[in-house]
Amino acid sequence: MFFFEKKNQKTFSTLLGILGDRLLHAGTNSQKFFASFFQKRSAFFLCLLASPAWAQIVQTQYGELQGSTANGVSSFKGVPYATPPVGALRWVAPTPPASWNGVRQALAFGSQCAQPISQFGMAGDAEDCLYLNVETPVNFTANSKLPVMVWIHGGAFITGEGWDYDASSMVTEDNVVVVTLNYRLGLLGFMALPSLAVDGDAGNYGLLDQQFAVKWVRQNIAGFGGDPAKITIFGESAGGQSVIDNVTSPGIGKLHGAIAESGSYAPALPTIAQAETTYAQIVSDPNRGLDCAPTDAVCLRALTPAQLVAAINPLTDLGVISPIVDGTVLPAQPFQALNSGAFQHVPIINGSNHDEWRLFVVLNDLFGSGAITPAEYPAAVEAVVGSQYAQAALAQYPLSAYPSPNYAYAALVTDQGFACGAHLVNALAAQYTPVYSYELNDPNAPDIFLPFDPNMPNTGDSHASELPYLYPTLQSPLFGKGPAQFTAQQQVLAKGMRAMWTSFARYGRPLNPRGGIWQRFNVASDEVLSLVPPSPNEYSGFVAGHQCLFWKPLLLQRAGLPGGVPY
Repeated sequence: MFFFEKKNQKTFSTLLGILGDRLLHAGTNSQKFFASFFQKRSAFFLCLLASPAWAQIVQTQYGELQGSTANGVSSFKGVPYATPPVGALRWVAPTPPASWNGVRQALAFGSQCAQPISQFGMAGDAEDCLYLNVETPVNFTANSKLPVMVWIHGGAFITGEGWDYDASSMVTEDNVVVVTLNYRLGLLGFMALPSLAVDGDAGNYGLLDQQFAVKWVRQNIAGFGGDPAKITIFGESAGGQSVIDNVTSPGIGKLHGAIAESGSYAPALPTIAQAETTYAQIVSDPNRGLDCAPTDAVCLRALTPAQLVAAINPLTDLGVISPIVDGTVLPAQPFQALNSGAFQHVPIINGSNHDEWRLFVVLNDLFGSGAITPAEYPAAVEAVVGSQYAQAALAQYPLSAYPSPNYAYAALVTDQGFACGAHLVNALAAQYTPVYSYELNDPNAPDIFLPFDPNMPNTGDSHASELPYLYPTLQSPLFGKGPAQFTAQQQVLAKGMRAMWTSFARYGRPLNPRGGIWQRFNVASDEVLSLVPPSPNEYSGFVAGHQCLFWKPLLLQRAGLPGGVPY
């Protein structure tokens, strides 16, 4: 690709005009000359003609950036927000990027962080991956002061990349700035071992990356039309958990708001001692192919990214990779911090989808141990809830109430792991700050993340199914499905959801574009906004529908909370 500054673009256009005019009015010999000229240089001119429409140049702390414009959006891709964490910087907190001279062309995405392929991310082994992307209205100025939304992708802290999430719809419909980012994943992002600790840091590198990216946004986003005083972080799944973790962390800096989608599934994170034990077992396990002692930092640092990626299976190791309560990045268990008020008291949107766990049941059907049989159901339930609660849970979720063991198991894990976890987060945080709760209730939500499974043909509104409503061009890297095909009513809901998310980023409260008010969550009245096509409807009954009173003792026990907390 050949790149020209703006003044040279005009010169090139003039040159083409002159050549075209000469060709039309030339004699035969001249026409042959021009034909030969263009034939020999066709690749050159095609490359020039393929150059993008240029966005205005933005001055950052580290140098000038120039992106591209299309369909009312100026995009700046592959912007480095930290020094590549390679070599001696592997397993070290992020540091500022190097400055550059001249204008850096921000036209291509940076590499995704090292990861296996999944339905949420492309395979790769790059450690040089700490890049972010900015999308802003094409007519932005340094004085626009638009709300800024920083997206943290999901993927179980093992997979995912920022570039999948094209926020053009939010940018053009609602006049906001959206930033997407990469952060270190898997063992490269979260492995905590004493032998690797540098300056007291052990693990949580991926979380530190997220915070460093937000710091970069705060320091530079005004040049892209954003208001550094109005930064809302939002994310889904691991990204939603990251949002909750970050609002309890002193390192995130001042925020304007937080939106957690399907991120309330972890009532307790591993402590540093627990994490060190887990990672010592991983690096010592001969079946994982690392062949290093946990105390051998030289051996660990000599491992290739591909080796570290291959050691973690995104299906069987689900939940193994996690942020860590280390006393510094995360001073306390996030749920406990919410209960004590030791978190940033910004407005929060927090919610889940009605059929979250169906996604994981299908993955297990197709790529794991297969469909759950009636004989296997009791053991599967006990593995989730423990022997203390297993018999009561089996009575609460009898096979006779569901089409198959798959559906019974999915309902049980959805309720205790996502829905009632979200209810607990809402109740705890609402003691101190405005909370707005939602549930996606679209049983026909388009599923772009899974192939058809005859054992569970109806995936409903499973985990991640709200994402296409916010990002209409989203596709699954693994299965090649998407963009989602919405009905007219679903399109109305999708646009309404985007409007509510962006109005929250602008005003600190979500406005319902279909009329009415999205009421603040109140534990006594169980106010949860039901996202049903085409129009959201407020309703009570979430707690009863997901049997949250049944799950209360188990959740409080796992979160280390007393029985008298709001719930």
